[in-house]
Amino acid sequence: MEKINILFVIPQLEKGGSETLVYDVASRMDKNYFNISLCYFNYYGNEKFRKAFQDEGISLYEVNRNSAVDFTTMRMLAKLIRKNNIHIVNAHHFVSMVYSFYACKIANSCKLVYTEHSSWEVDQIPFKWKVLGQRLFRHLDCVMGISDDVTKSLCAKYNIKDVNTLTIRNGVDLNGKKLFRSKKEIKDEFDVADTAKIIVTVANFRKVKNHLFLLQSYRELVRELDNTIILLIGQGIVHDPEYSEGEVRAFIDENKLNGKVILTGYRNDVWDLLSIADVFCLTSFKEGLPISMLEAMSSGLPIVGTNVHGIRDVIVHGKNGYLVELGDTVGLKDSLHKILVNDQLKSNFAAESRRMASELYSMEQCVKSYNNLFLSMMKYKESKS
Repeated sequence: MEKINILFVIPQLEKGGSETLVYDVASRMDKNYFNISLCYFNYYGNEKFRKAFQDEGISLYEVNRNSAVDFTTMRMLAKLIRKNNIHIVNAHHFVSMVYSFYACKIANSCKLVYTEHSSWEVDQIPFKWKVLGQRLFRHLDCVMGISDDVTKSLCAKYNIKDVNTLTIRNGVDLNGKKLFRSKKEIKDEFDVADTAKIIVTVANFRKVKNHLFLLQSYRELVRELDNTIILLIGQGIVHDPEYSEGEVRAFIDENKLNGKVILTGYRNDVWDLLSIADVFCLTSFKEGLPISMLEAMSSGLPIVGTNVHGIRDVIVHGKNGYLVELGDTVGLKDSLHKILVNDQLKSNFAAESRRMASELYSMEQCVKSYNNLFLSMMKYKESKS
């Protein structure tokens, strides 16, 4: 049986939420049916993440993009699709879809699936691109959101009626990953006392992640619970216009929180670090369907987050954690305090997080849905994997 050649297209290769989803799906797809490759326009130098793709046998292609509408990039992508006999392109985010449209539907005859990751990205598309999108969408083979909220936003924004649309939720590995170190070893690395209460967030240092809101609340929390530590897991990209690590470090210095707020940098052992946490917190201004939060739920953590799109899709207030309004530093401080001092509450929230992850956000189901979508588009029988 001839294998189906799949090309995933993403705007950049960095260790973010959408890139992680593509890796998780691409690395787990049924190799009996598919040959997998990845194209990206910009690379942010994370060699460990790039190597992870390569270790899975996924071919990587960088196609430089130099302007808002770069026809040279479109032609290069079209050539790549033709040379590798690509059958289906799965473009993640609007810009990838626009470039892939020319390469798939004008320069080649190739099926095109568009995946969007957040309703706020849909909402901020300018009017001229909305009009173009309405025309392009008529010719797409599938339009997909990573949550029901995102899919509904796409349908409303582009008045989609006769295009195939569906939702495939982000997935998380419910079996987790093997812990390579004991909790004591992990705490010793960061010089954290065994009795410390630990708040963890996993988010690259970008303004949209709103780290300062968490730190402002923590500054008040630590006055009530002195044995509380924060681990900020993630990295900043200096040339990223959203870069925020500098102001985060300045806040820590100005408020004498050194030793209390620990910046771990990029980590490939996030699962180990989650094992020492008491609560997971994400205070973004906006999100899609945050994989970091799903991983925290899967590991059995109560979660606290801002009441914004994406985050409120996975937190049921008072069931597996708390939602707080943007800017409400007292509310965030009190929510974290309640969980950290009440072991029964923490246990109840943790159990509900794990249950929700298992029932709604299984990686196995996510990958199977992608497998079966691509197989059905090429008129293969559904995968039994």
